[in-house]
Amino acid sequence: MSMPPSTMSIGPLMREVENNDYYLPAIQREFVWPQHKIEALFDSLLRGYPIGTMLRWKVEGESRQDFQFYELIHEFSIRDRHNQKSGKIVKESVYGVLDGQQRMTSLNIGLRGSYTDKIPRLWWNNPNAFRKKKLYINLLFVPPEDEEQKYQIKFLTEQKAAETSDNTFWFWVGEILDYQDRQTLREYRRSSPHANNPVFEDNLDALWQAIWGDNNIYFFTETRQDLEEVLRIFIRLNTGGEPLSYSDLLFSLLTASWGEHDAREEVFRLVDEINGSYGAHFYFSKDYILKALLMCSGQDVRFKTNNIRKKAGLESIWPGVQDAIRRTAQLLVSYGFNGDTLRAPYASLPIVYHLYAQKHGDGFLTEERFAEEREAIRIWLLKILLGQVFRGRTDSLLTTIRRLIDDARERKRTDFPADAINQRLQSTGTLIFINETLEGFIDSTRYGNAVCFLALSLIAPQLKTDVVNFHIDHLHPRSRFTRKKLAEADVPEEDIQFSLEHYDGLPNLHLLEGRANVWKTDSPLEEWLSDPSNDHWIQRSIIPDVDLSISNFREFYEKRRALLLRALKRELGYLATSDQEAGEEDEDLVTGEAVEENEELNMEEIAQI
Repeated sequence: MSMPPSTMSIGPLMREVENNDYYLPAIQREFVWPQHKIEALFDSLLRGYPIGTMLRWKVEGESRQDFQFYELIHEFSIRDRHNQKSGKIVKESVYGVLDGQQRMTSLNIGLRGSYTDKIPRLWWNNPNAFRKKKLYINLLFVPPEDEEQKYQIKFLTEQKAAETSDNTFWFWVGEILDYQDRQTLREYRRSSPHANNPVFEDNLDALWQAIWGDNNIYFFTETRQDLEEVLRIFIRLNTGGEPLSYSDLLFSLLTASWGEHDAREEVFRLVDEINGSYGAHFYFSKDYILKALLMCSGQDVRFKTNNIRKKAGLESIWPGVQDAIRRTAQLLVSYGFNGDTLRAPYASLPIVYHLYAQKHGDGFLTEERFAEEREAIRIWLLKILLGQVFRGRTDSLLTTIRRLIDDARERKRTDFPADAINQRLQSTGTLIFINETLEGFIDSTRYGNAVCFLALSLIAPQLKTDVVNFHIDHLHPRSRFTRKKLAEADVPEEDIQFSLEHYDGLPNLHLLEGRANVWKTDSPLEEWLSDPSNDHWIQRSIIPDVDLSISNFREFYEKRRALLLRALKRELGYLATSDQEAGEEDEDLVTGEAVEENEELNMEEIAQI
């Protein structure tokens, strides 16, 4: 049963959180709010706005040990957003947060902790890419008359917060917890250099009122100790808004239904491992793991409650599936992929299923007897990604591919059936390359696009991406493409604008071994290729037999464009068709990211949980 609603102020709530009176049940997802949402939450509190009700579960007796709980985060880092697993709970009763954990965690971070984010455009393996911030309020801020902003609340580094001016004094929001009554607040204000500033006093008083004065937290408390009933309440609460995706709810169901394994702990650990432990950074998610489990189960791959429940047997296949996922991630790294080039992670799920079904061990990654199959899988994946197959109809596509892999196994075939899969996709219009499409692809692909790597890898299969790190390099160095330098190099006036518009295009790009790229630096193309030790790059990089000086860039570009088009046609296959038919074909092509089918929450399904 539920107890009548109760209210409290934030200060006492934070004391209870600090005293370990609140935990997160394992069915809760991780904290996902960005900094600006936390800042907006505190702004709402200072304005006296309601921030919604929360639901807590009073956990007593044996229930404290029967279910896994996690601690609330207060020191958040984008590098490790996982909650710490709680130890043995010794208190007679504690609260599990069923609804409102994003807001409560935000309060905990703002008042008791910090938020570590990543600086854009710096590599994840760069320790200087991350900065620790705390939440501050500018107590000297005067809101502009013609703007809605009333308070200035920001996450800042300590260095930035130390900067002051006539209208800037950054006060750490968490310090307000030290001033539980107005007397201690007045003592602080009198000791500050802004004791007589009314703006300082008003802003400080508004913060104190929001944290200690107002009863702005509204709780409903559930006291039943029935886990199934609590799970049902949790799911029903989270189907009415956008905070939880359907896969989040299904993951909660998975966590609650497994017995031998801690699903939350193991899935998150695996996601962290495959995203950063093999030499490349990826963007795999728990959704990817869930979909891999469903695919390997041999049953319905759709995200539906009946497919996740205990009777689906997903826990029993977990050890084998996670091994297949690990080996797939290592295989992707050996192909030269990372999170920027693998834009449709679901495209690799057929590889997971193949490794799982064939019970391939680590030997598949390195043994010479599997080299030909590894290369066939690499070429297949590149085609699938270039064809942008995994944008729609993902579940039916995965089911079809799984059936083809199973058919090959029934015929005692042990290799990956790449040709059979491609033929089926071509017959349904899902994987078709036409001349106009390929030309458009070459003309639109620029340096920095993820598809650069895909195209260049496909047309240079002799490159050993598994043992050498390759960079996408400009054949004619981009440093030479300024109007002044082009004119000095005797580029015809009518070609200068063409050169400036096209030097980042695919025909001026190739894959170059990392060390060679360092040696090449800004060397002119004709000078670099004149070195006999670089002769092999003429064939590998498909260099046209023309004058390679930058003054002849336009001819070089157009001739290499033709060679790339021919190479892509050779590797991909294509259909020559009229413009009208090409347009019709394009309408049927499936492109881009994965989209799930039939994932609207069905309340009848929930009622069966």
